[in-house]
Amino acid sequence: MGRSLKPISPEERARRYRELADAAFLKAQYLKTSQGRAEYLSLAMAWHALAQEMESDIRSLAQLEASQQRVREAKNKEKDRNLR
Repeated sequence: MGRSLKPISPEERARRYRELADAAFLKAQYLKTSQGRAEYLSLAMAWHALAQEMESDIRSLAQLEASQQRVREAKNKEKDRNLR
């Protein structure tokens, strides 16, 4: 994968981590030494864990944003009631 200076979305970052995990897992299958396989499997697990962490962060952020939106809506309703 080439390097880019453009920031990428968390969703894209998680997708790329999954791709790297898959690539490391596939590479491990074709290595002849158990040490090499173990190293690539460890690498695959690390990329997979990063993807899971990113996906968890995405869900948490979405929940936070939804909560903040509900608070704003409640404040606007209260403000409208007070203006009547």
